[in-house]
Amino acid sequence: MAEVRPFRLTIRARLALTYSGLLVGSSALLLGFIYFALGVLPSYAFSSASVALIDGTMMQVAPLEPAQPDWLWADDVSYDAGFAATASTPGIVVASRDDLQQLYLWVAAGMLVLLAAGGSWAGWALAGRVLQPLHDIGVAARRAARGRFDHRLALTGPRDEVTDLADTFDDMLGELQSAFHAHRRFAANASHELQTPLATTRTMLDVALGARPDGAERALLERLRLVNERSIAAVEALLDLSQLERGGPIETAPVRLDRLVSEVLAELAPEAEAAGIRVRSELAPATAVASAPLLRQLALNLVQNAIRHNEPGGEVVVETGPADASPARLRVANTGPVVPPEAVAALTEPFFRAPGRVATGGVQGRGLGLSIVAAIAERHDAELGLAARDGGGLEVELRFPAA
Repeated sequence: MAEVRPFRLTIRARLALTYSGLLVGSSALLLGFIYFALGVLPSYAFSSASVALIDGTMMQVAPLEPAQPDWLWADDVSYDAGFAATASTPGIVVASRDDLQQLYLWVAAGMLVLLAAGGSWAGWALAGRVLQPLHDIGVAARRAARGRFDHRLALTGPRDEVTDLADTFDDMLGELQSAFHAHRRFAANASHELQTPLATTRTMLDVALGARPDGAERALLERLRLVNERSIAAVEALLDLSQLERGGPIETAPVRLDRLVSEVLAELAPEAEAAGIRVRSELAPATAVASAPLLRQLALNLVQNAIRHNEPGGEVVVETGPADASPARLRVANTGPVVPPEAVAALTEPFFRAPGRVATGGVQGRGLGLSIVAAIAERHDAELGLAARDGGGLEVELRFPAA
């Protein structure tokens, strides 16, 4: 069970808050020091003089003087109300040290608000630029987790910790790509090499059976031919899997998933009837953008797997239809033996068989059916989900991406 992690801000958000906090904090310290300096350090004295406009000329007057000239109160004299005065509010007149400090506090508060807003924006942008290489590494890691190793970061710029990490990651992708290509080439070459002797063995067994042997000799030849046919089927499946994993472009077009699955069910109906398996289908209209041959092979493998790994008198449920976040969905569920939850994730590995999953009707699987399904789903960027059913059996759901 995945560990539930508590909520935490992203690294980018934390870096942005850190940058903004450092900027605002340092600015607050600087402004606080200036405020302290304005109140303590200078030895200047303030005057209560105001500024008057007399005959178009700015002049200072001292209203505290006991007597003022008569001409000073003439009608053509106007007084300046102070800094930032308006018609409805008195101006800010700095006439004492307290007035100066109060004015400074208002200006400093406005500056801190602007610094906090600007610092947050600049910190967010700077953190995004710094963390962009890490985001690219994460994208490449997710591609590698899906088996795609052809992507390279190739970061440019001066050498530092981030570029060293990116170069190391590129080297790792190169090594993984070489190893996986070597593995796939080996599987493909081995399959090709096995095709010829298996085909030769089939011909020799057909000739021997054509001679109409009797008794134990015929039973042995038929048994050998059955084993040979299973080997040929496994080799062909390996070739298909190798071709799918090799990549390359595929031709896609809108495909009616419900119609395609209906044809597959009709094709497999005799096998299901022979095994005593009841197939129930709910095929709602659904369209997927995919390769029709590959999609047919996927549906064939899923339904065939559900029929063969079942129990006598069991059931197979096949559903198609639109999903909440994708245009098409395919679900195949079957009864059968209980599948251990820890073995579900390994069912898509080649030749893996979960304990208890024994084929019915004497038809032995190749252990490659779900591996091919997973490879086809990956080629179509579809989401493949497997889950063990409580009463036994397996449920497979395929969700196609939006077109």
